[in-house]
Amino acid sequence: MKKGEDQQSSGFLRYIILLLSCIALYGNMFIFDQPALLKEQIMQTYSPIYGEHLTSFYFSFMYSFYSIPNIILPLVGGFMSDIFGYRKMSIIFMFFVILGQGFLYFGSSVGNFKYMILGRFMFGLGGESLFVASSIIINKWFVGKELSFANALNLSLIRSATVLGTYVSPRIAEKSGMTTAFGVGFGITLISGASLLILNFIDSYTEILQKRNLQKTEGLLDNSIQVMDFKELVKQIFEDIGTFPKIFWILTLIMTTFYTSVLIFISFSSGIIIDLWLPADAPIEQNQEVAGELMGIPYLCCTFLSPFVGLMVDKVGQRIKFLAIGCALVFLGLVLMLLFYPIFCMLTLGLSYALFASTIWTSIAFVQNLTIQRGTAFGVMNSVQNFAFFLMPLFIAFISAEASSQVSVVLFFLILACVSLIIAIYLYIEDRNRLVSLNSNDQKKLMNYVNNQTEDGEEFEEEEIIETK
Repeated sequence: MKKGEDQQSSGFLRYIILLLSCIALYGNMFIFDQPALLKEQIMQTYSPIYGEHLTSFYFSFMYSFYSIPNIILPLVGGFMSDIFGYRKMSIIFMFFVILGQGFLYFGSSVGNFKYMILGRFMFGLGGESLFVASSIIINKWFVGKELSFANALNLSLIRSATVLGTYVSPRIAEKSGMTTAFGVGFGITLISGASLLILNFIDSYTEILQKRNLQKTEGLLDNSIQVMDFKELVKQIFEDIGTFPKIFWILTLIMTTFYTSVLIFISFSSGIIIDLWLPADAPIEQNQEVAGELMGIPYLCCTFLSPFVGLMVDKVGQRIKFLAIGCALVFLGLVLMLLFYPIFCMLTLGLSYALFASTIWTSIAFVQNLTIQRGTAFGVMNSVQNFAFFLMPLFIAFISAEASSQVSVVLFFLILACVSLIIAIYLYIEDRNRLVSLNSNDQKKLMNYVNNQTEDGEEFEEEEIIETK
């Protein structure tokens, strides 16, 4: 009876950890798109000071200064989480998130655009790396125990912050001013910071109790701090990366191409929708409002569908098939953008996003050789993704300048969707060489395989092929 009560208590605690982790990321997601949502107010406020051309240039810096450091920082941040401990590093990352939004709020209150840009740069120093640290925590508590559902529920809850920000920030700015909207974002990041402190306390205390009762340690992950110079740091990172299996890099490529074809498309979809589908003689404010509402549909779909998809993946497995279906739906959705009113495209993209995002991070957890370097692995994936996010807007701007219609931009995203689907097929072929398929619904066998052990604690032999494909 006591064992059953302990398991029930442990399950309850896992979901407390998950809730706190979601709240810790809530502020991050709420404030990320605030500049884009308040662009008109920013332009109206600072154009008389700096001129319209320079103000537009400064505005682009608010996103460039966030993206550029995140080409490298998630990789280093993930590695530092492995070495110094994810709890210590998550607090540092959260500090930069709060400090960055604080500078943005302060810059807006004193009318200094440069302080606002500096704030976005500081936000970038912590924003993406905080996601890496959060992924480590969730994987630690849920691996082998409804991990897909946990990741999907986490995605659903934090994406609701994006939806909330989309509707709340412009209305606050309209009634009380742009500075107040940034101040609300700052307040939400403070709540997220408090949640992270509580999360780290619970995680640390339970770990101490486990070590006291089981007399086990987790090595360098949480107990030891190594001091190394820069050359040693770089060398160790590349040594860790060199141990990652081929299937990890395939998953990284499919994630990058998928997220680029979906998230970047959504970011640029306002202009595409207005150009292709909305009346040219309508007021620009009206068209922007309609386009903005359509842009929010994929995130709404993701918010409601992700938990159910995650639960289904835990029950039936078939991770690679879900990834492939998600890629195929992106292609279908982009074709629909060219043929029918955008609501059908956005609904299809929302379904594909829910399927893919609820599956990809769980798949990484079941890749061999990443148990110790999981933070580095998540960092590599985020770094590659942010590099693509830095380059793609430049390609899109070039295509838009050279082409007379936004149809060319949609065709470019269709090519990306085709690439992601081809990679999904290749992933399926490569997975057939694994002893335990990523499509398996037996998470215990998957974790035994990841740890290179059988259920009896012995190492897997080549002939011990588990028929789970």
